[in-house]
Amino acid sequence: MLLVGPRQFTKTRLRVPDVAHGGWLAIESTAISGVEVQAWKGITQLVRYPLIPGHEVVGRIASDPEGTFGLPVGTRVVVEGGIRCNECERCRNGLAVCTARRPANAYGRLPSTESPGLWGGFSEMMYLDPGARVHPVSDGLPAAVATFAHALADARTWAVEVPSLAAGDTVLVLGPGPRGIAATIAAREAGAAWVGVAGLGHDGDRLDLAARLGADVTIDVDQADLASSVADSLGRRPDVVIDVTSHDSEIILQALDIVRPGGTVVLASTKGTNAIEQLFSDIIVMKELTIRGAYGATSTAYDWACAHLSRDGRLDEMVTHEFPLDEADRAILASAGELGREDLLSVVVTL
Repeated sequence: MLLVGPRQFTKTRLRVPDVAHGGWLAIESTAISGVEVQAWKGITQLVRYPLIPGHEVVGRIASDPEGTFGLPVGTRVVVEGGIRCNECERCRNGLAVCTARRPANAYGRLPSTESPGLWGGFSEMMYLDPGARVHPVSDGLPAAVATFAHALADARTWAVEVPSLAAGDTVLVLGPGPRGIAATIAAREAGAAWVGVAGLGHDGDRLDLAARLGADVTIDVDQADLASSVADSLGRRPDVVIDVTSHDSEIILQALDIVRPGGTVVLASTKGTNAIEQLFSDIIVMKELTIRGAYGATSTAYDWACAHLSRDGRLDEMVTHEFPLDEADRAILASAGELGREDLLSVVVTL
């Protein structure tokens, strides 16, 4: 399914050529995140059309002529969204976004004019670039559930690795989407003493799930004051605040306000073209805050996520909507909440 422009999918057949380097993946399932929604709406500068969306991919290695990936053909793997050249300054510094290709050296963002064209998960096959990184995942999991490894890996990076979370720390998660709920799981596993999750009125099902998966308090900010609710539950300000909301730039101001002096705010979601208005930077200075941007996951976090999926049976309920490939447009509409938000959590396209 080729995205030829904002809100314009067309079913397209592309050739799968023999390749001298890298390999091919037979796709089983692809989860949809805000990245795909923004590309579909045309509100991001990180893509060029035409492209095949989808960067949260699970599939089986179909060919690996040079043995690049060190796994037998047929192995089910989770493919990291980012591709590495290991030569550019960003790769050398361990950042998530490689600059070897434009607009981003990543699945779901490269245009199909870039050979061999099959760079996204909304397809039957995907090219495995030699710089791709893959992680084996259990055959015992439904393919759709296995895609949740991507959210778990991001959450492990953002909630644990980036803020150097220590046992006994307290964490407030802003946004109860797949990554917000995954952050709850990751923080709890790392020994957080308290985890709060905040969402909007239409997030009731998600907040209920967050509570079942370990949140000490869930807050509907349409019905209750965020700061007061955190104070009532925790008795003080949290050590770490993680923003995983979509599009809402003003929530960053609340994150800066509510975190404790000397605490850490992790900004882990893109806001598209939405700017922050009336940001007074003195709050950062006077509170001596650490502000960390987080984009993507580490390979170590992917290893943890794939292992965690195999031992946590509660995660079967994380995928709430599945669509076939030729209904990719409806899948994105569902993920964006435009088909209703009841029981909406994670949306996948499954072959």
